[in-house]
Amino acid sequence: MWRKLILTLVVLGALLFSVPRALAQEKSYSAERFDVDIVVQNDGSLLVTETVAFTFVGEPFTFVFRELPTDRTDGIEILEASVDGRPYPQGTNAGQVEIENGGDIRVTWHMEPTANTTRTFVLNYQVLGVVQQSGGVDLLRYQALPDEFEYSIDSSTITVRYPSSANLQAAPTVTTGGFQAERSGNVETFTQQNINPDETFVFEMAFEAGSLISAPPAWQSRQAEQRALAPVWIGIGVVIILAGTVGAFWIWRTHQPQTVMQMAKGTAVHYEPPNDLPPAIAGVLNGSGASPSWSNALATLFDLADRGILSIEEIEDKKWYQSRNFDIVLQKEPDNLRPHEEGLLDLLFEKKQGRQTAVKLSKLNNVVTGKQWKKFTEPLEAEIKAAGYIDQARKTRRQWVIGGSIFIFVLGMLALVGTPLVLDSMFGAWPLAVAFALFIVFVMLIGVGSSLTILTDEAKMMADEWQSFYQYLKDVTRRKAAVGETNMFNRFLPYAASYGLLHQWAKFFQKEGWTELPPYFHALSRSGEENMAAFVAMAGTSSSSGGSAAGAGAAGAGAAGGGASGAG
Repeated sequence: MWRKLILTLVVLGALLFSVPRALAQEKSYSAERFDVDIVVQNDGSLLVTETVAFTFVGEPFTFVFRELPTDRTDGIEILEASVDGRPYPQGTNAGQVEIENGGDIRVTWHMEPTANTTRTFVLNYQVLGVVQQSGGVDLLRYQALPDEFEYSIDSSTITVRYPSSANLQAAPTVTTGGFQAERSGNVETFTQQNINPDETFVFEMAFEAGSLISAPPAWQSRQAEQRALAPVWIGIGVVIILAGTVGAFWIWRTHQPQTVMQMAKGTAVHYEPPNDLPPAIAGVLNGSGASPSWSNALATLFDLADRGILSIEEIEDKKWYQSRNFDIVLQKEPDNLRPHEEGLLDLLFEKKQGRQTAVKLSKLNNVVTGKQWKKFTEPLEAEIKAAGYIDQARKTRRQWVIGGSIFIFVLGMLALVGTPLVLDSMFGAWPLAVAFALFIVFVMLIGVGSSLTILTDEAKMMADEWQSFYQYLKDVTRRKAAVGETNMFNRFLPYAASYGLLHQWAKFFQKEGWTELPPYFHALSRSGEENMAAFVAMAGTSSSSGGSAAGAGAAGAGAAGGGASGAG
């Protein structure tokens, strides 16, 4: 008996729970009709009356809105807004209408919560300066329905009434929408059924010139004035680009080392390191800016490991959600290290708790932070400067060029932002030609500035030799150059790392079947192929670790009207 009673209670509970859900209706709305009555005035303005019958279903609705764009008009004046024949006074409470003026005009009917009923919303407004002079006629081009609305419309009737004195030159043209047209005297009627969301309607009517307006509307006159000034703005942009091009070429030409310009064409291919520079310094000099990067730190790491100071050990506690990880282990600390080599060891192993003997490769992103990174870069830059490789005057000029290019970029941004905010009303979008020109000059100058060397003539000649060696290593990874000696992989590994080629270098030799790895690298596997796969994984991880250190149109286009409509 108890079982039957419990079962009955469960069934009743389920019914009580499901019945309200079944009775509840999803919140939605649609328009039974969206009718627009347009009366064309003798001054080219329009008196518009929009009548929309909305059916609301489900949860209550509390507002309806209509947005009216002012583009291609001399302004819009709201005359009256009503609901079910009752005019709404202005305000933000229920039973009032809110009118917000701005670039567009937004009308919001605030109503008491409304559900499962149909209500009729009427909006009367005047649109000034719609009829324009075009092609020898007085042209009315208008978008009678919004172009943004999420509801369906069962039917729509657009009625256009024009003065009997206005001579219609040809049948109206429907440029957007599937409305059917019908004429009766000086009244044109357009109708359509079953209109989908965002399916708008645009029409054109051409009247005899002077039968509606004797002068173009203010917005059209303003556009004509702006177009007349367009060649001026374009000319200013062209002058800026030409001046920037000449200036960029002059800067590049006058700041190039003369000895390098004379000898660059004769630089031979280097299949061996040109001299005994440490890999990190060779990698820095290979660029024009002499700025250390994470690749140079990796080169030092592998060079120290090759000298028995460091080792790289694969970690056994690999998790299923992690890739392979490795420890960089400090084996010894000799006294005869270069300053940048000591700086790298401090960067890797010096922590708040004291000197460590190992650091995980995957943790280098945490180790190499802004302040910590200087432990390596500052001594390396000091060594390069002490060796006499830096021309201070060239470095200053390079900074001035890059700083000037950034200043030009800021001017371009000001022109880009200021045009729509300040200049558009006077000159239209044509001042953007100046912004575009400034951005082109910025790109040219930043490119030239970045390419200017800060090295002395002698250092630049040496850097070109290292550039040739770098190109050779790069060609090897691309199979454009032959592999040299049998121990090429291990011997040139620090240089490949310094040039940012570490992962490509390891992948290439893996595909070549290389299995002889440096003695300082200890993988978990005893298989040669598996060991090489582990080295490739380490190369990929180390190349990405610490990377942050281095860088411490609408359907009614061209027509007045349109806008948006909706409810909520």
